[in-house]
Amino acid sequence: MRNLGRTVVFFGVAGIILSMGWWAYYYNEIIRALGAKPALTNPLNCLLWTADICNQPQAVAKLQNFPAYTPLAMWASLVVLLVGMFVVYRTTCPEPYPVTPPGEAKPVIGKLEPFYAWVRDLSWPLIRVAVGGTLLTHGLNKVMNVDVMAFAKGLAARGLEPSVPFAYLIFFLETGGAVMIMLGLLTRLVAPIIAIEFFIITFVAHFANGYGWSSPRGGWEFPLMWGLIFFAIALRGGGPYSLDRLLRREL
Repeated sequence: MRNLGRTVVFFGVAGIILSMGWWAYYYNEIIRALGAKPALTNPLNCLLWTADICNQPQAVAKLQNFPAYTPLAMWASLVVLLVGMFVVYRTTCPEPYPVTPPGEAKPVIGKLEPFYAWVRDLSWPLIRVAVGGTLLTHGLNKVMNVDVMAFAKGLAARGLEPSVPFAYLIFFLETGGAVMIMLGLLTRLVAPIIAIEFFIITFVAHFANGYGWSSPRGGWEFPLMWGLIFFAIALRGGGPYSLDRLLRREL
């Protein structure tokens, strides 16, 4: 039962992250659709409840082909998280709670040691979901709003050939590949390819713009950071709470 509770906790945490991603992407599009001086500049109130300040901009913007964010997603995720934590708390198990591995720093508050030892495994899927989900939002926007052949022409102008296969590969990596990173499926195959993509973006597309992302046309600060994160994921693999671990096979 303790493992069941941990699984429920994981789905609760994943639901919270995905709900926040949904909320952020949707209201970003709302603000963009409203144009200059939008009526809604701070959508934080719309994360947990729906008020007039949330409904009115939605009615004006009328986004097409994208579902409106509902606070029920966040509330449901919070309920799942609390249920999982309650199951873990109330479950008796002959196995001892995990302890801090040898060599790790001991927590100042000793009572927190079992909690820290347990949630240590949650940190890696959190990284995968965060970076993969962020990439997925970029990929979906690209797939829905950019013609792949026009994108290929842009690659060719930068000297990246064969541009058409590269364009389709990038479209896949930023959608299907991002989902695979989030799920931890074939992680050591997909992550290094995405890392290579971002290193090319860093040094071919953005390097001449300077380091800071606030530079005109965007610097190479964030592409480099993304590339290094995906490279780290490639080194570690799917890790705990991944389909790779469930399948017991990894490259």
